[in-house]
Order: sequence, then structure tokens, then C-alpha cells
Amino acid sequence: MSEAKVREVLPGIFLLHLPLPMRPSIVNVYLLRSRDEWALVDTGVHTPDSVAAFESALREVGCPPDRIRKLVCTHHHPDHFGSSRPYKERTGAEVYLNPREYESSKSYLPHTRSEAALEFFVRNGIPLNRFVHIPSPAEVWGNMYAPATPDHFIDDGDVVRIGDLEIEVVATPGHTSGHCVLYVRNCRAMIVGDHLLPKITPHVGVFPGGPSNPLADFLDSQRKVQRFDVDLVLPAHGGVYSDHRHRANQIIQHHEYRLREMQDCVRHQARTAYDVARLTFGFDIDTTLAVQFPATFETLAHLEHLRALGRVVREDEQERTWYRSNAGC
Repeated sequence: MSEAKVREVLPGIFLLHLPLPMRPSIVNVYLLRSRDEWALVDTGVHTPDSVAAFESALREVGCPPDRIRKLVCTHHHPDHFGSSRPYKERTGAEVYLNPREYESSKSYLPHTRSEAALEFFVRNGIPLNRFVHIPSPAEVWGNMYAPATPDHFIDDGDVVRIGDLEIEVVATPGHTSGHCVLYVRNCRAMIVGDHLLPKITPHVGVFPGGPSNPLADFLDSQRKVQRFDVDLVLPAHGGVYSDHRHRANQIIQHHEYRLREMQDCVRHQARTAYDVARLTFGFDIDTTLAVQFPATFETLAHLEHLRALGRVVREDEQERTWYRSNAGC
């Protein structure tokens, strides 16, 4: 088999490398086989390159497309759910997804930004008047996102059976509100999507209409996965690895550092989330919007978590929201 495209990481579990049109340049999806049944976990984006790589991988492992009976997705983002509809049509597989993720997938449909969303951007300091156009998710992803309507909704504690394999669904909200990891009980492997990446930390942000404190959810989810005995971690980006508890603790420590750093930014002066993001992420007004907006949303997640902990205070004045360190903290 070609190491660049597919390899068997455990008996009956194949890692497929599918190309992405942006960084990170590869997403890992997983084919699972037990007895005469196959399943696919995550799909990659819907691009000719990704589809070609997927079809080539199926040929390499000897999996006829119509033998894939289940398509299970960790969350709704385009590199994980983007080819779910065409792959469902190609294979006849039934699609499994968390219901909150299905609702979130609709945000990628073409739509006009609401007044509430624009107000949210302005309130948190984003200088909309400096930008000619802010593309919507549908404009960014276009035809690369072809989501399916799920046949089955999954949530914490559910079990999906693939032949003799028992796949336990573990809800890990944070990166998205309905993100789930999949624990393969038979071999103590965990397919973690974007939750527990080996080299980078996933984006955790506050968005219009989303959870108010997703960072608290994310940190709780990092602690939650440590309760499982895992021999091999199968992430969506980066190589497979062991010692998931060590990596989860590293991620928690990273966010604890970020929380202290952002609290320091508002210790002597009240600032908006955008102002704090510029200081901590080191961008300016000319930096690409693909950096400015996510950095602001992630900063907002940290500031809102600090507020929940009583370490900062939020002040709403006219069209702006300001954060300042709580006296004595």
C-alpha cells in the first residue's frame, strides 16, 4: 500500500490521508472493517482531488464502495462532513451525526448575514468599516461542502456496531457544540476528530448564536476523555499517537496560559475582544480575515471563561463590549 494515501494502523482500521485546499493540507479519515462490513469515519471536503484520493484508497484496501454501510462523522466542519452527501449516494451508507452538528451545518448554506451577527462583530470591536467584504462560510467553501441529512442522530453513550466492533460515542463539546469522539472498545483506540490533536490545538470560539462559554465545555471534554483507557489515538490532523492523558493535560495547560495572558491584557485597561486578540495573536488590520476573525472569536471564548470564573468583568457601553480584570484577581 502507498504510505502517502492509506495504511492499516490497527487490524481492520485504515487511516486515509485526504488533501485539503488550505492549511492543514491533509485530513485523516478512517475506514473500519469487521467481518464483511465496512464503515467510514469522516469524509474530507468535496473536491476532485479529495474524491480521487478516497476512491484510490478504497481500491488499495480492496473495499468496494457498496460495502461501506455506515458513515459516522465526528462533527459538521467541511473537512469532516463535506463529502457526506455524495459518499452516501455513492455507497448507500447510512449517515450518523450529532443533532447539534446537523443544525450547525446549516450555517454553511448560502445566506445573508443577519443584523444580529453584524452587531455582534461591531460590539466586540471588529472594525467592519475597514473591510470591503466579509465572506460568509458558504462563499468560502462553495461546492466543497455537500452535507447529507443524517439517517441517525448520535450522542453521548450511544454504541454503533460495525461487524464485531463496538464504537462508543463520547460527546466532547468545545471545538463545536456537538463534537463527538469515537471509542473503539475492542482495541482501545479512540478516533478523536479535532478534539485531541497531537501538535496543534483546535479552534474554540464564541460565535453569534453559539454557546456562551465553549472553552469551559472544551476543558471539561479534555478531562472527560482521560477517563477512558486508550492505547492508540487516531486524530484528524497529524500522526497517530499514544498517551492521550498527557496530550489532554498539555492542551489544558496551553489554555490556562492563554487565560493568564489575556487577563493581563485587561489588567490596567479595559479592552474589546478584538483589541485583546491583536495583542495576543499579534496581527494588525492588514492581516488576512482568515486570521483576524477566528482569533477574535477564540479570544472572546477565553474572556467569557475568565468572566465565568470571576476573574474579569464585562461592561456593555452603547455599541461596544469591554473587558477588564476584576479588582484583586
